[in-house]
Amino acid sequence: MPIEHETRDGALVWIRNPITGVVSYVVDVRNKSFAFTLGLRDEPVEPPHLTDAQIHAATKDCPFCPGNEHLSTAELFRMSAAEIPEWTGKGNRPHDQWVVRVFNNLFPRIPAELTAGRNESYIVVEDPRHYVDSPRSHSDLLSTAMLGAGHFRRLLEADVRVMRLARENHSIRAVVVRKNQGRESGASQPHPHQQIIGSPEPFPAVAAEARAERETPGLFDEIATLMERLGLVIENQGGVVSYASPIGSFPRSYDVMMPEYRDATLADLSSDELDCFAGALYRILRILGPLPLDYEIHQGPGLPLHAHVNARFYPYSNVAGTLNLPSTLLQRTAEIRTAIARGNRR
Repeated sequence: MPIEHETRDGALVWIRNPITGVVSYVVDVRNKSFAFTLGLRDEPVEPPHLTDAQIHAATKDCPFCPGNEHLSTAELFRMSAAEIPEWTGKGNRPHDQWVVRVFNNLFPRIPAELTAGRNESYIVVEDPRHYVDSPRSHSDLLSTAMLGAGHFRRLLEADVRVMRLARENHSIRAVVVRKNQGRESGASQPHPHQQIIGSPEPFPAVAAEARAERETPGLFDEIATLMERLGLVIENQGGVVSYASPIGSFPRSYDVMMPEYRDATLADLSSDELDCFAGALYRILRILGPLPLDYEIHQGPGLPLHAHVNARFYPYSNVAGTLNLPSTLLQRTAEIRTAIARGNRR
């Protein structure tokens, strides 16, 4: 069954998400104010730099900062600066400093009683740095976009190690990688980190996607083809396609998908395939920068490996199963393509 949508004069007017049924209408929201939703931004234009004392006060109880390892659960493994030669923090850190650190979440997402007594919720700390260099305010946090492409690729290698560890538990049937960045995305900690969660049952969102693909074989291929026709594709290379998603959960959503890579996980990718997937995902994160966002990597039987990225800076409520998309969506996609091409030429 074709994806329900309507175009007029070559422009998208509305589209129905074939998995959730939510209808997105393309409207002009350029003059709509989101000040109340996002909170006031009343810092001085050029605030002074945070002092060492202020930084220490903000990070002394952060369980993800170096020196506070005792505040987390037992460490499972770490990756050092020697293992991540692309790390950009070498200038002001000891050579033996950990760069990526992995341990179980203190607050399991799924009760251990349901996963054979093992806590299958994991934290992957992405970097030892809490703030950017010389932060001017407490909102000047390190973001995933600042890690660099090589570092992000190593981060997905850590994810693969965690997934394999979770899969040793025979009660685990599904694993999802989840990232929240910024308080507007629901992140409980400001320090950059990911969550990896093993579940005894397929995750509902992933199960819904698999069901939709079974009921409409080739659905994900059809989605990619339609995004190309609508001018929303950002990149399509190395077996990976990324696009602005008008059927995402938020007005500014993006997907990264490997259409030909099905029924498997990140852990099954070859080194070159992981390079391509990590690169495409990172380039979207790099464009979004420090904006509040979340992403999930979905994988499982019947599905192509894919990631959903949601930018949370401009939220817009879902009203009775409908969502408004900005009319500048196509223009924004073209700008992203240009920015990525410019970055690749450097």
